[in-house]
Amino acid sequence: MDRSQSPTPPQVTFYTKAGCHLCDDARDMLDEIAAQTAYELTEIDIRRDTELFERYRYRIPVIMINETLAAEGRIDYNELTHAFHNRQETQRTDE
Repeated sequence: MDRSQSPTPPQVTFYTKAGCHLCDDARDMLDEIAAQTAYELTEIDIRRDTELFERYRYRIPVIMINETLAAEGRIDYNELTHAFHNRQETQRTDE
């Protein structure tokens, strides 16, 4: 298989919790981006892990792309799409 024709989709980790309206907004943005860009999503409820809760409770929603912070808190759609674009460009130059 030619990797240049089918790059590995970015790994997106979305830290969230129920009742977080900013998280709901961020999830909607991720859904919109998914219509244009392939990615693998892992959604993590921070309430299920004490360490994650302590780390992210004042920062959520937090979106990581390939283990790099892409956005947190009040997320701007344009900044998030820019982060996805930058990760794709970085991946292309690394291959």
